[in-house]
Amino acid sequence: MFRLGRLAPDAAGPGLSGSYGPSTNVRVSLRTITLEVPPQDIISRDNVSVKVNAIVYFRVMNAPRAITEVENYLYATSQLAQTTLPVCFGSS
Repeated sequence: MFRLGRLAPDAAGPGLSGSYGPSTNVRVSLRTITLEVPPQDIISRDNVSVKVNAIVYFRVMNAPRAITEVENYLYATSQLAQTTLPVCFGSS
């Protein structure tokens, strides 16, 4: 919950909560999220061209940090998965 543009120190959990003054609520799903990574062409160390696609499963563990430290945590996770994918398959 944001009050006057700042994160309230007592971020509300589930249930009813009261607030004083103008406030904005931001909802973050704490369930496991599946995110599809678009297919990428990768050239392996032995010069073989491979098309790889992947699915990322992740869960937000700290909702206030996901909102305040990253502009769009879904997009950031997608970009991180795309840049990490060639490293996982041994591309040079």
